[in-house]
Amino acid sequence: MTDFWMTDEEMDTEIEANRAACQPFQNYDRDEDGWDEIWGGVFAILVEHIAEVREVFDLDPRKSILFNDFPDLLWAACDPQEPVIYSPVFREFGMPVFDGGPSMTTLRFDPWSGKPLPASVRDAFFDEAEKILGHEVGVLDEELDTLPASYQSEAWWIEKGL
Repeated sequence: MTDFWMTDEEMDTEIEANRAACQPFQNYDRDEDGWDEIWGGVFAILVEHIAEVREVFDLDPRKSILFNDFPDLLWAACDPQEPVIYSPVFREFGMPVFDGGPSMTTLRFDPWSGKPLPASVRDAFFDEAEKILGHEVGVLDEELDTLPASYQSEAWWIEKGL
């Protein structure tokens, strides 16, 4: 048997919490008043998750070097109604975790083609950022915005041959 990171008791607690979170919407009719507000909230979260592809590609997935290999996945990542995220800087694809933050579940394979996705370059990015800035930085450090423009897109890892 494979060891799982949560005990049965912890899983039961999480399952109950998830059930409780779904309960208010269990009998929700899309046509009732308030649906627009809920959809607006979900849509706002999805739009926030596509901020990088909006800024880097102007929502045009054909601008990505990966488009020829993963066209459907990149189209989905540029569509705010699709729960697919692409971080061009880190070369990571995922699906949002609706926890109010930028969390995502990382995809390792393209759901449309089944092809393996390229490896993340997150660690290499932070190694490069630390060389440029001269000290350790984290994902939320505002100093990352001061890096050269190529480090705000796919360009940096393309130039490095990663």
